[in-house]
Amino acid sequence: MNNDALVIFDFDGTLYPIDPYDSEQALLLAMAQDNNLWFRLRAHRLVSQDMKGQLVGRAFHHRYASLLKHADKAMVEHIGNTLARHLKSEDRAALLSLAEHADLGILSCGTENIIEAFLQEAGLLQHFSFISAKRLYWDAQGSTRMVVSIDGPDAKAQATNALRSTYSTIIAVGDGPTDLPMLKAADLGLVMNWKTNAKTYPFPTFTSLEELCSCCVAHLVKAKEASPTAKR
Repeated sequence: MNNDALVIFDFDGTLYPIDPYDSEQALLLAMAQDNNLWFRLRAHRLVSQDMKGQLVGRAFHHRYASLLKHADKAMVEHIGNTLARHLKSEDRAALLSLAEHADLGILSCGTENIIEAFLQEAGLLQHFSFISAKRLYWDAQGSTRMVVSIDGPDAKAQATNALRSTYSTIIAVGDGPTDLPMLKAADLGLVMNWKTNAKTYPFPTFTSLEELCSCCVAHLVKAKEASPTAKR
């Protein structure tokens, strides 16, 4: 912890635009290319149901973990590296500038290993204090197990509230309905909508990380000026 303020980001659809698959869907589809027909059918069915919003929380996690039992670690990292290409130089610069004013963290229903690879490729990993999602672990035989830290929208809100004892100001950034509890739990909730600035949710909405980070910095500066410590 370097600051008394925190900016929490969701990952999929927030730090990069989903086009058309999110990180976990992209991983499943990449694995399906080199697998047998049974795996391909299961993977494509899971992706289709997920895109239609038919699976929430544990219903998705359980089937995802089952398909990733023999996931290749290099492929997992490759997905994160590839998605990092969506970030422009101005996006990276904006996040680095924001990190000078607040700690940065991620609360996601996604996969920590992919998120770490994304941030590492973007040169941002060291600027994020924590990533809480679900993590894949590999044993000596190459089999994986998955540990879930954030299993749904309510878990994001609970994790945000738990950080109140550490941070005086919390900003949360998301892109969709699974982020709403987290946005409501924060002092300021913001929405990233990469394609349009139409307000789908009752929160300030942005189409670029540069604009969004500028809003965060302005809010943090104002909050610091208004704090009792600043007035002494």
